[in-house]
Amino acid sequence: MNELILGLDGPRTAQQELFYDLEDAAAMMGWSVMELTRIAQSNEAPGEAEALLKVCALLMAQQQKISGYADEVRRQRVTRAEAAC
Repeated sequence: MNELILGLDGPRTAQQELFYDLEDAAAMMGWSVMELTRIAQSNEAPGEAEALLKVCALLMAQQQKISGYADEVRRQRVTRAEAAC
């Protein structure tokens, strides 16, 4: 965790921004999965439970993918190429 805190006293680099944005997106997906699962398992949406659980499965797959991307960024294994003009 200490390596994530270093250099945060100034403006964030593009790499840091990408990492934190990916982590935030993964966290929001995780929260959404929990809430949708709760709704699907309650009496609030009895006819839509199956559809909600499918959405949860898709969100969990995307959460894992984005978490993997965030880990690649944290390890500085992703670089951005200059756009060709």
